[in-house]
Amino acid sequence: MKNKNHMIISIDAEKAFDKIQHTFLIKTLSNVGIEGSYLNIIKAIYERPTANIILNGQKLKAFHLRTETRQGCPLSPLLFNIVLEVLATEIRYEEKIKGIQIGKEEVKLSLFADDMILYIENPRDSIKILLDLINEFGKVAGYKINVKKSTAFLYTNDEPTERETEKTIPFTIAANK
Repeated sequence: MKNKNHMIISIDAEKAFDKIQHTFLIKTLSNVGIEGSYLNIIKAIYERPTANIILNGQKLKAFHLRTETRQGCPLSPLLFNIVLEVLATEIRYEEKIKGIQIGKEEVKLSLFADDMILYIENPRDSIKILLDLINEFGKVAGYKINVKKSTAFLYTNDEPTERETEKTIPFTIAANK
């Protein structure tokens, strides 16, 4: 039987649009070259945002929001993806995280909206580094994995590796039998 030892991880972000830190968002936009009036418009929308509650037809005093790309705002998915690309780039360039080979290309991840699919070769060697990278990114950006909605698919014919990997990841490993 041919040796197989890889993992596909489907990661869902916990309250993706709600958690991103405004300061990190603005800094990231500036770093990717968004400047001038475009950046100023986004700052006006996202820096020091306030919200009001209407209770029994009466508008209560405004309060400040600290995080969140606005739900329902057409910019929110794009802004979130620009922020998430910071993490994706770190994962792509981390040599200790091995992706799967497809032809001559190494593929480590795919992104869609707030979902990330990771393709990991030798998960025992890569998973701790990957999770540490995601946790460090989360500390500065506000990103967090929704462990209840995230799943890993482990493909290995090495039982000790399978047991060890199951202990190191915080989410469900789907059965592959």
